[in-house]
Amino acid sequence: MKTGTFLFFIQLLFIFSCTNDKGIPDYKGYPPETGKIIVNKCAINGCHNTISSVACQGLDLSTWESLFKGSRENSSLIPFRSDLSFFFFSINTFSDLGPQLCPTMPVNKSPLNKNEVVTLKNWINNGAPNDRGFVKFSDNANRRKIYVANQGCDLVTVFDEESKLIMRAFDVGNSTNTESPHDMIISPDGQFIYVSFYASNLFQKFRTSDDTKVGEITFADYSWHSIAISGDSKIGITTHLSGDGKTTLINLTNMNIIVTYQGSGFLTYPHGCALNYDGSMAYITSQQGNFIYKINLTDPQNPDVSQIPLQTGQTPSTNGIYKPYSVQYFPDYSKYAVTCQGTNEIRIFDASKDSLLNTIQTSGVPQLMSFSKTFPYLFVSCMEDSANLQAKSRVDIINYNTLQKIGDIFTGHQPRGLTVDDNNHCVWVANRNISSVGWAPHHTTACEGRYGYITIMDMNTFQLIPNWKVEVSVDPYCIVIRK
Repeated sequence: MKTGTFLFFIQLLFIFSCTNDKGIPDYKGYPPETGKIIVNKCAINGCHNTISSVACQGLDLSTWESLFKGSRENSSLIPFRSDLSFFFFSINTFSDLGPQLCPTMPVNKSPLNKNEVVTLKNWINNGAPNDRGFVKFSDNANRRKIYVANQGCDLVTVFDEESKLIMRAFDVGNSTNTESPHDMIISPDGQFIYVSFYASNLFQKFRTSDDTKVGEITFADYSWHSIAISGDSKIGITTHLSGDGKTTLINLTNMNIIVTYQGSGFLTYPHGCALNYDGSMAYITSQQGNFIYKINLTDPQNPDVSQIPLQTGQTPSTNGIYKPYSVQYFPDYSKYAVTCQGTNEIRIFDASKDSLLNTIQTSGVPQLMSFSKTFPYLFVSCMEDSANLQAKSRVDIINYNTLQKIGDIFTGHQPRGLTVDDNNHCVWVANRNISSVGWAPHHTTACEGRYGYITIMDMNTFQLIPNWKVEVSVDPYCIVIRK
């Protein structure tokens, strides 16, 4: 073959390798309008292509699929949320379009013009679909997910359990003012997620298949704290924290209030709560006292209320040393555990007799609990607001068969929420990181405040998964898993 003919053949091969059989450029799974920007200006030699991505935080933009493998800092793009996507921050140089992040991408080249930035912003806000209109993570209504409630931003961050990537984020509450989602719980059947608010009078219900709000209750006043759900997913209870507190029993199927228990001196500083399988029995902590309430709900309109002292033989008092914070049933409902903030203890009771079985000292101030059903482990978060955060910020590990502490681990600064993923033998931990002596976040968004982060503990080794620490929004207060 002559040299000229050979070069002509190579040129034709190059042209056709970059087009499909209809002569349209191949934008590697991106929609054409988006692809011509990303493929030609971002996924180029020395930047975010397959080879160069190693030096670019591991983010490969050469195809739509590789974009959604994320970077070393997890997801760079969250479908439908340009306001939370660092990919968008990096290419945006226009303050009226949203947050900006330095250095501007593409590095050492002309920034994208405003039309290009708007095109990418609109694409993300429409779900960042591929060239066939498919939105990532939308193909499985039963997908296992981890939800993080960010108390400082009225935001829920959603992780895909399999890839451990942030897949979605959605707003909670109704006001432009911060309403502070304080507790979040998934029904045992995995179908719905419920949120209470510290700085609002709302109680909201979301469907977990698509994270859409499907119900809401408006209470008469603010400051609703903990939530518990019966094992059959039908009944819910939530507490209102005050000196003359109250608790509300809810029919979760139709989102109607069954009854609210209140009255002067009836419930004093109620906080943590637990329900048995059919919702006929509730335990509620008296946060400033030395006891917990036990409420027989067999006849909800005529409850039988008693007080269980945390130390055998003591007289119940609303001003005590134990200051019980949370209460939770064991997986088989045979026992329940109470975290005591005043004495840094877990106290475990026989549910049939309400008798104290054991007292276990914790590493710091105990907060919340999560049980494994695969291993006989109870995990307890211990959060301490002091300069010595690493010493006091621990997650304790308790063998709930022997009722003995078997270890503890530093998971991050100020851990509070935690949830067991038995499917992958790990524990997800939400570290609030609100103290200035904690880890310095890398990012910020339009939501003002200090970012927290998520870490994961391997239940086989009691060690953190290496090289995995993911920032989320301000004050990640609680975390739950859709099993």
